Amino acid sequence: MFCALALGPLVPVMMRQVDPIVGTQSVGGKIEYVTTMPLNPKSAVGQGFHYRYEIRLEDTAELVFVDGEVETPHMIGSQVRVERQRHKNGADTYRLPNG
Repeated sequence: MFCALALGPLVPVMMRQVDPIVGTQSVGGKIEYVTTMPLNPKSAVGQGFHYRYEIRLEDTAELVFVDGEVETPHMIGSQVRVERQRHKNGADTYRLPNG
């Protein structure tokens, strides 16, 4: 039982290795909505605040959710570049590049 509790924090690391990133692409988009996360400050213990952006991609018109740092806010309606990360299983994830 105690061994299972000790290995619990390693599960997220192991899950990331099962689905590695196989390619990246820079795509443009327009910010449609911004909110701070987490919405409940009591759930933010140890996590800190960040922005969650809803971005409409230029190439596919798809609406994606991307988290960003508090130090670099973007306004609604502004054009941004996001990095599309293609995973081995075919899923895409998105992130805002730093800087």
